[in-house]
Amino acid sequence: MRHAFFRAGICLLPLAVTPIWIFLIAEGFLNFGGGEKDLFLVIPWLVWSALFLVIGVVAWVRGLSWTRGLAWSAAGATAGLVVVGTGLLLFASGLLGVR
Repeated sequence: MRHAFFRAGICLLPLAVTPIWIFLIAEGFLNFGGGEKDLFLVIPWLVWSALFLVIGVVAWVRGLSWTRGLAWSAAGATAGLVVVGTGLLLFASGLLGVR
């Protein structure tokens, strides 16, 4: 039972940190120079956290150790975010007339 709580906590940790990020940015403790537009920096974090959670649960169900599951989750979430970012870049460049 303790092991299950530990694994669930590891999978949910990035999503649990998201409100803290939003608070720190909104209150001005973290300032990236964009004013309220800094809150848009939370969107990639949310996408990464959601992918981390999904891949972590899949790794857990498949029986991987928590260290290997953590590594697969982080790598998979990062790769997924890169794929989404590249797709958005290609889509936006098409809208701007860049070939």
